Amino acid sequence: MERQISLRRLWAELHSELRWQCLHQPGEDHYLRGDPWAEDDVGGAALVGFFNFIRPHVVQIAGTCELAYLGAHPEAMEQFLPHKLRLLVICEDQALDDHLYEALKARQIAVMTTPIGAQVVLARMQRHLDQELAPRQQVHGVLVDVLGVGLLLQGEVGIGKSELALELVSRGHRLVADDSVLCIREAPNILTGHCPAPLRNFLEVRGLGIVNIREFFGAAAIVHSKRIRLVVEIQDMRDMEIADIDRLQGKVDHLDILGISLPRLCLPASAARNLAVLVEAAARSQYVKESGGDMLADFEAQVRLSVGEE
Repeated sequence: MERQISLRRLWAELHSELRWQCLHQPGEDHYLRGDPWAEDDVGGAALVGFFNFIRPHVVQIAGTCELAYLGAHPEAMEQFLPHKLRLLVICEDQALDDHLYEALKARQIAVMTTPIGAQVVLARMQRHLDQELAPRQQVHGVLVDVLGVGLLLQGEVGIGKSELALELVSRGHRLVADDSVLCIREAPNILTGHCPAPLRNFLEVRGLGIVNIREFFGAAAIVHSKRIRLVVEIQDMRDMEIADIDRLQGKVDHLDILGISLPRLCLPASAARNLAVLVEAAARSQYVKESGGDMLADFEAQVRLSVGEE
């Protein structure tokens, strides 16, 4: 579902930071919408910008330079007010020409003014709209921060994901979210996991009930968001299925979330396996891979070298 934000809500959320005032608000509230990372580049940062003849913005920022240009070139008024314009932000406490103001009112364009510099306003609005309009999806699982690597633990209900998360936290790692993870695509290849507000600090463990991780382990055991870099799926496998797993590189595939392909490692669950140690090793392995290392290639090179020496 396409994300959107109304101009009234945008004004309220940034009012304390930008200290802006509303000079004109159309009777009908306008909505800004779009995917910041869509191919047509509609939404988020792409919605906001300075005066642009070629690709007009939905939200236009006007500072000293822009208003001076318009004053010197009144014939550019039509291009300065394109049909898609919904909000004009006047920065640096610049005075608004009466003729321009009437034109804005006639076209039902919202007008706001702020004493802050145009570049600062532009950067803050772009960042805010990127966050608000970024695509998002709720995913079942447990998200933990292990050695700085965001791991999404998945598996069937009752497989032991929360118990594993509790053991990892007891070993000094951090919990992000239990049971429900809000995934947000903040950049073309960056997916972050967030904890929904009602679930923050809590972990539900079968047989034990609700556990307040902050109370048990302190504030350092909790983090409210983390970039997801690896999915670890816990599976209940039979002995024959375990025997079929590639012994050199494990059972690895990919999981697609919001158009981002994440590496997924499958770990068999059994009483004889220490899953917490395996998950820590998986986090270290992912860090090595992202740093350019290839442990399998190193192993094969070492074997070839050893055979050659013999």
